[in-house]
Amino acid sequence: MMAQWYLIQCKPRQEVRAEENLRNQHFPCYCPLHSVEKVHKGKRTVTQQPLFPGYLFINLCKLTDSWHSIRSTRGVQRLVTFANEPLAVPDEIIEDLQSRLASIGDKPLFEVGTQVTITEGPFKDLDAIFCKADGEERAIILLNLLHRQQHIRVPLKALKT
Repeated sequence: MMAQWYLIQCKPRQEVRAEENLRNQHFPCYCPLHSVEKVHKGKRTVTQQPLFPGYLFINLCKLTDSWHSIRSTRGVQRLVTFANEPLAVPDEIIEDLQSRLASIGDKPLFEVGTQVTITEGPFKDLDAIFCKADGEERAIILLNLLHRQQHIRVPLKALKT
């Protein structure tokens, strides 16, 4: 029987620790990470965060691998089961996650100078130019109002390309 991917629930904010300890036991693991832009102490930083906080994937064979050590691994809470039986995650899902995350890279949400449309608020359906991100959830845009260009702060979720 071939090895299959299964889902592990980790203790809060211990995905990296669980993955490291499982790898030390020679278990192949995959914790999908994505880049997140944040402002920390007034400076914009890019950090890697789990795509599924609290979870990671492990590749196990039901016949040859010893599953008992997984429960007592530091950072691991439990193997996710349904009706007391671990359910395998199809390989296609893992491959798709890996390829999608590889294609995204570290691209910002919007490039400077991109034309955007405001989707909510008092300026809904108006077109503007994206200037820069302002913190984690806001953006500064250049909007043409009354024949003058105005810099306006709007929520990032209120913009689309």
